[in-house]
Amino acid sequence: MPPRAINPEDKSLKRESILDAAQHLWVAHPEHVSSMDALARASHVAKGTLYLYFGSKEEVLLALHERDVKHFFEQLVLRAKQPEPMTLEEMADIVIASIRHSPTFLPLASLCLGTMERQIPDQAVIEFKSRISEGLDQVVQALRAHFPAMSCVVMMQGYALILGLWQLLQQNSFNRLMAEKQIELACAFYMDEDEFLTLLSHSLVTLFQGLLAKTSQDQAL
Repeated sequence: MPPRAINPEDKSLKRESILDAAQHLWVAHPEHVSSMDALARASHVAKGTLYLYFGSKEEVLLALHERDVKHFFEQLVLRAKQPEPMTLEEMADIVIASIRHSPTFLPLASLCLGTMERQIPDQAVIEFKSRISEGLDQVVQALRAHFPAMSCVVMMQGYALILGLWQLLQQNSFNRLMAEKQIELACAFYMDEDEFLTLLSHSLVTLFQGLLAKTSQDQAL
């Protein structure tokens, strides 16, 4: 085992390496959550050391989800701070790029909204939500330079659309089986990744166009 990290920079690097290992295990075994034993082996740290960073496998995955969200927020703010006018199509492109950047982006977003909150200490969940709320507020403030009617509520509705479409059309084992057997339904419940991301992009642009137009009208009254 490598020596235990002591200074803050080494601890941060060690934490990131653990999250990298967790992401690798998730991709390798998408149907189940890896154990702390497996994560300790993949991270090349002692199990006791692993528990110094994360209290449980659920807390590891919550941290991995937060890292995905933080990257997404950073990309939005980076583009919003550029002087060139930003389009809704560009916003949708950043969403798609973030999903492609991390294979855990959508699966963990869905998981963390459900069962994980019942298995993580309340204080850890509160701190997580506080950081996400602060990051979202920064995103909204940056986007208002291009979309004055942007709000946290509008952004959350966009996020709900992303998760809703993914949960409906995700490539789970049942949907893949139906596709392999060429079972067709009146309404499609399966799309490959490219089809899904194309639909998601168009849906997000349409949703934001409507929401921002309505918000602008309401503010004018």
